Amino acid sequence: MELEGAAASEDPVEEQWSMSEQQSASEQLAAGKSQGGAGATYKVAVFQFENFQGCKAEFTSECKDVLEKGQEKGLEKVGSVIVESGPWVGYDRHGFTGEQFILEKGEYPRWDTWTNSQRSFSLLSLRPLKVDSADHKLTLFENPEFTGRKIEIVDDDVPSLWGHGFQDRVASIKALNGTWVGYMYPGYRGRQFIFERGDFKHWNDWEAPAPQIQSVRRVRDMHRLSRPTMATDHQIPASKQQQPGSSALKLIIYEQENFQGRCHELTGPCNNLKEAGVEKVGSILVLCGPWVGYEQTNCKGEQYVFEKGEYPRWDSWTNSRRSDTLAAFRPIKVDSQEHKIVLYENPSFTGKKIEILDDDVPSFHAHGYQEKVSSVRVQSGTWVGYQYPGYRGFQYLFEKGEYKDTAEFGAQMPQIQSVRRIRDMQWHQRGAFHPVN
Repeated sequence: MELEGAAASEDPVEEQWSMSEQQSASEQLAAGKSQGGAGATYKVAVFQFENFQGCKAEFTSECKDVLEKGQEKGLEKVGSVIVESGPWVGYDRHGFTGEQFILEKGEYPRWDTWTNSQRSFSLLSLRPLKVDSADHKLTLFENPEFTGRKIEIVDDDVPSLWGHGFQDRVASIKALNGTWVGYMYPGYRGRQFIFERGDFKHWNDWEAPAPQIQSVRRVRDMHRLSRPTMATDHQIPASKQQQPGSSALKLIIYEQENFQGRCHELTGPCNNLKEAGVEKVGSILVLCGPWVGYEQTNCKGEQYVFEKGEYPRWDSWTNSRRSDTLAAFRPIKVDSQEHKIVLYENPSFTGKKIEILDDDVPSFHAHGYQEKVSSVRVQSGTWVGYQYPGYRGFQYLFEKGEYKDTAEFGAQMPQIQSVRRIRDMQWHQRGAFHPVN
């Protein structure tokens, strides 16, 4: 699952990004240019209004009070953010307290591009986030004080802990290597929690309201990459793995939030939920997936990816302001353990391009690719692209095939800033888990 360099372009004139073309980690460190690593430079610009309008203040080091520091520039609030080099972590209170927001290199035109919390849209303090290790190891425990069942993650991102058979609460954590961000819900959604190297013996230590984490990913120096592996207390031998069949698919829809009210079970595609008797979608429980939901009937309109786990209300699967409606569902076919995607600047597979092999990319800007994305080729695997960095904004499902323009993947504009694989984590070659006591 490493990010590898792509083959040479067939067109010698065509510019191409591939991950192996970046400097080696040692070269970057010597030059002091490693993204977020030793000798790194940090720079973030905040704007008073949405879409990078109004007064602007720039920061190159930590700031306990953004508005106080920006006062001389006339800054009265933070409406949008551009991270020129990072990563950074923002807080909704002064003095690095309150809800946390990971800000990787890229553009954040309004508050719901860095958080989908309906309770918090303030950004009042900022600090650079040190990424001082190419290796990552994190252990999550069911109970406080590092007791009970546990899951250990080494050098990989996990969009669904449930997908690995770990459906327990997360009450304590050991971050042994690297920097991580955990999320309340699957697919890197919901409230965010930063885990720098150290011990977190109780969920109060990471300022969580409850012991709930359902997805976790690394915060990386994106130029340094290592082959990911995973382990829990017991690993299933490859010979005992079973391949999932269509009969295993299962999703439960509740008509009210927090899994209340009438419920409806899906085990296959449904092009019109209302015709199937579903009056409203208030919450969702995915017992086996993954699935994709749509805001319009016949699998049209805005898309939402659902991996195994709990989705207690609409903002746990989308942060779209314009749509909280689900009208259709279908399973996502995950039929390949290999993943390769090529994204192009212009329609019909022309212009600059970036090729990604067997890894997730939370920020194209961190790889030096800041172009628009107008066409896409998926050569293997299934992917989901996002409008903004850190897997936020509109979602676009890419199954194997060609998408010659933005209309073919359902986008209104040629903007994708992050992309990740969709994996059946129970059956992935390096991701078969069986946590035990």
